[in-house]
Amino acid sequence: MRLRRMSVLGLLVSLVVMMCADVHRQVLATDAPVGSGGTTGDTIWAGIQTSSPPGGSGRDSSGFRWVPAIIYDSGIGATTGITKLVGSIRYDLYQRHTPDGQMTLVWIPRPSTAQLAQNAAILVRGRLPQPSVMTAPPIDNVVVNVGMWIWADTNWWRPVTAMAWVPTVFGSAWARTTATPVRLRFISQDDGTANGGLVGSMECDGPGFEWSVVFGDEASSPCMYTYQHSSISRDGGVFVGVVSVDWEISWTSNSGTGGTLPSYTTSSFVAVSVDELQALVG
Repeated sequence: MRLRRMSVLGLLVSLVVMMCADVHRQVLATDAPVGSGGTTGDTIWAGIQTSSPPGGSGRDSSGFRWVPAIIYDSGIGATTGITKLVGSIRYDLYQRHTPDGQMTLVWIPRPSTAQLAQNAAILVRGRLPQPSVMTAPPIDNVVVNVGMWIWADTNWWRPVTAMAWVPTVFGSAWARTTATPVRLRFISQDDGTANGGLVGSMECDGPGFEWSVVFGDEASSPCMYTYQHSSISRDGGVFVGVVSVDWEISWTSNSGTGGTLPSYTTSSFVAVSVDELQALVG
């Protein structure tokens, strides 16, 4: 009888050990990065979500449902509120349920809304378009001492936004970051002596004004650059110009906090052919 009791006890102990091992393996299986990530100083974290946060249906824009993970232990039963510390970042264990019923355990960090905003700003900067402009005269027919109007295409001159969020036991915490174009700049390279040199630039607030024939040849624009020399002696017969746009970045959150982040500049190159008109004086 005693041997039978010991055998039963040993079997129970083995089952508990196996269950704990299964739980341990299940938690370790969630260490693979899911979602996006971000940085604060020298700290890097992963698991930030970049779709729209859950709405009234409890699902995010990708159709996933997020709930705090529940782990079952034979000694204490169902356990939730499972966390781990990586550096200075606290992570919580969540269940991510797909629309077809699949479940994955995911470690989700506890960043502040300001850190979420920094993560969203990384996304925003990656979404900013390379600046493209139009000119009058066209860049292949610019004339010395005649002002060249420069303006941005309004198809891309508009705010760009991104959102980052994490699930919490109190609902989603999110931050939305917006980059707004505010300034157009143009730098002329090599518009100088025969030896070249950086000699000219212009900047203006806003995208500039589109030139129209009704303005005539005497009208001026706040976004205008005037070449002083011909480009005929340069490689390819062109000057290289740099078009830049300054973006101001701000953020808001569902916690009521917000603010500004460092501005960002995007740039692109243009090749400008500049002719010099010859006139005979009788």
